[in-house]
Amino acid sequence: MGRLRVFGVVLTVLCVVAVAVATQGYVVILKSGHKIRCREPMRIEGPNAIITLATGTVSSYPLALVDVVETERYNKLGIGDALVIEELSIRGTPIPTATPATSLGQYATIDAGNATRNTGGTASSGPKLGSSVEPTPVPTPGIKLHADKYHDDRVDQAFAKVFDDKDLLIYKTSRGTQADYFFVQATTDSEREVFAALETVAEAYTLINQIHPEIAPAAVELEMVQTSGKPAGTFRLTPALARELSTGETPTQAFYIKHVIF
Repeated sequence: MGRLRVFGVVLTVLCVVAVAVATQGYVVILKSGHKIRCREPMRIEGPNAIITLATGTVSSYPLALVDVVETERYNKLGIGDALVIEELSIRGTPIPTATPATSLGQYATIDAGNATRNTGGTASSGPKLGSSVEPTPVPTPGIKLHADKYHDDRVDQAFAKVFDDKDLLIYKTSRGTQADYFFVQATTDSEREVFAALETVAEAYTLINQIHPEIAPAAVELEMVQTSGKPAGTFRLTPALARELSTGETPTQAFYIKHVIF
């Protein structure tokens, strides 16, 4: 009986150690839903994701097949590879030819002269989030939609102009976690929409800093959520980070992985 108890204790300790080791892993999730157990976070080189499998084998996989948003959301939860998952065999996968990055296009001109508030009227702040899509709780404490607007209507109008030009239609704005932080909540239901919203907000912020540095916010906080309420990524952009993304210095997928907050 004593031996059985000792065996049970040893088995329990081994299981705990195994789970502890497993949770230190990293999981790459493909758009097909398959999960690849990795030894360390993936890195992006051109159109490819470079991953180190749990076995130590380093392989390249087309980035277009990786669900970057879901991969980062899953790993930020701290689950690691403790769950039973399927590891794909990716050896022999051909590496696609690199393609040039898409141009960010032309910025819109902001008319600061017409941006002041009219007495008795309210300044337009751009398209509003539909009544069927309520603001959702944010996973990052403090970074959330507030009831009060940003203190300068000109900033609201400047962002709204660029958002309209870039077809970012479903969003809300408010003050951020500090008085001089501007907050944007955007509804994004696909990876393409997530990256487009991130690029658009960065472009708008960079443009405002270039044209109207005297009214530009100290930082822009961006929360992206799906219509279902599922988080798609939270960011706090400084002028330097916004410029890094909007100028193409860092590809959007790599920027997302490096700076996303969940």
